[in-house]
Amino acid sequence: ATFDAFTPRITLDWQPSDNLLLYALYSEGTKPGGFNGAAAIDAGVPSFDEEDLQSFEVGAKSTLFGGQLRLNGAAFFNELEGYQLTQNVAGAGEITSATVNAGDAEIMGLELEMTWLPRAVEGLTVTANYAFVDSEFTEGFDQNQGLLNDVADDGLTNCSTGLIPGATSCSTDTIALGSIEGNQIPRTSENTLFVDIEYRRPLGNGWSWFVGANYSYEESRFAQVLNLAETGDIEVFNGRLGFSSDRYLINFWGKNLGGEDATPFVLRYADGGDSLRR
Repeated sequence: ATFDAFTPRITLDWQPSDNLLLYALYSEGTKPGGFNGAAAIDAGVPSFDEEDLQSFEVGAKSTLFGGQLRLNGAAFFNELEGYQLTQNVAGAGEITSATVNAGDAEIMGLELEMTWLPRAVEGLTVTANYAFVDSEFTEGFDQNQGLLNDVADDGLTNCSTGLIPGATSCSTDTIALGSIEGNQIPRTSENTLFVDIEYRRPLGNGWSWFVGANYSYEESRFAQVLNLAETGDIEVFNGRLGFSSDRYLINFWGKNLGGEDATPFVLRYADGGDSLRR
């Protein structure tokens, strides 16, 4: 197989004043195609094509109130074709994981970031970042979604929803694929937020002391295109207290002070020793 790509990038920006920059961006990108292993080759999935991206973005970067506030924002729309995902396939007498082009997707959203250094409270710095991402498949099919559809109607794995093209008998590998259109892209959070506050004051002799804390939030992520297993929302609080000079840093810190126990990442896999349960 041969993979070729042309990936242009065009940026337009305009600075109406010293404190404001406006820009628009169009770019294309690609995640190269590749090859699967021997068992996947035996299962008829020897390779996968490129994943292609078209990206549009508009945004602004600004400095306000005499330099006390830096505020940046961006809105974007991404269109993906040939989205690469892994799925289980049966070949060469074993179940293996193969990369396939599962379908097409759209991702749109916005990002905001702020840094505030108020003159009224000397030494205070507040930083915040927020992102909203709406991602979904606009087209695509998945083998395991097909299995779920087949079982859902009568509780049996009997190919009641049909067979994949070319199949003549029913098995878990020949059940008609199920549509994932409208499902959220796995391992993506719709809303994320980060806020950090630090207060720093001089001590003398080139030293200063500081105290700070931050909070982060990540909305639940799905493990796979089926949108069933998920991580749960994550909220983490961290704190710090310390002293610094031009050469030295003494820092006392605490991580995850709220005891958050949700996992930041989750991946589905098939357990070959337990009837391929996921």
